[in-house]
Amino acid sequence: MARFLMEEMTWTEIRQAMEQGKTTALFACGAIEQHGPHLPTGTDTYLGTAIAERVARKRGDILVAPTLRPGSSEHHMAFPGTLTLRFEVFVEVLKDYCTSLARQGFKRIYMFSSHGGNVDLIAAHFPAIAKALSDLALVFMVGSGLGAMQAQIAFLKDHGIAPGAAGVHAGYTETAEMLVVRPDLVDMSRAEPGRSDDAFYSPERVRLSQLESFTRGVHTQAPNGILGDPTGATAEIGEQLLDLRAQLIAGEIATIESLLAGDSTAV
Repeated sequence: MARFLMEEMTWTEIRQAMEQGKTTALFACGAIEQHGPHLPTGTDTYLGTAIAERVARKRGDILVAPTLRPGSSEHHMAFPGTLTLRFEVFVEVLKDYCTSLARQGFKRIYMFSSHGGNVDLIAAHFPAIAKALSDLALVFMVGSGLGAMQAQIAFLKDHGIAPGAAGVHAGYTETAEMLVVRPDLVDMSRAEPGRSDDAFYSPERVRLSQLESFTRGVHTQAPNGILGDPTGATAEIGEQLLDLRAQLIAGEIATIESLLAGDSTAV
């Protein structure tokens, strides 16, 4: 079976893969932060890697660079085990990360965030990184915005799981996904509801809820660190959620690649 995770490959295997045409790199921007009493602090990192690998397997022409972490997690610092980077440090690390890939010969670099706290930072600064590297590679952010979250919420609603239970942090969604990716690190005996009222996650309020999290800290919204309700989560649902997220990202990449195929000026 072909391997796609660069951190599990030797440098010669990576070189050979690139010589065979795999000059597109994809990586997630994860985090090391609390995820309630039932999930590990590496949840966003484990899930980011798993999603990226699924995208690579769907496409067949991508190598997965290691998930970048820690991330921007100041709003979780009230909980032990959380690590955070200052905004300016995160941006500089992201720039050096992309520069390293471009210098190695990758012609397309795609990034996505598996942690909500990184999204706005990446969206604000990746255009400058793309410009700085434009002579070497094309740099893109995919899977951004609220689209993926709303798609997952819609899927779960069809399966009888309310938006408040689905949540955005350590709730049903992430717990179900972790039951697929690293079930050995999930303690369902400690899973319990956190902030799980539907109104908190409604489309018209989600930005305000997010701002409250960033400015006041998640602990003021949910003392146990859970935004959602993980009880009852299953690996069966988690498998479908992971595939949904991977399909969305793979679809974005396919659209971009199709457009670039008709652009003779593309790198």
